[in-house]
Amino acid sequence: MDKKLEPYYLSAETALSKVSKKFNIKIDIKEDDINLRFKKY
Repeated sequence: MDKKLEPYYLSAETALSKVSKKFNIKIDIKEDDINLRFKKY
C-alpha cells in the first residue's frame, strides 16, 4: 500500500466499521475490492 494513502485508508476503514456496526453489515476490504454481506437476522 502507498504510505501516503495509508492514513486515508485507515480512516475509511474506521468509518466503515462504525457503519457496519450500526447497520449490521459485514464489510470486507481488500486492496482490490470491497465485499458487502448483509447479516441474516
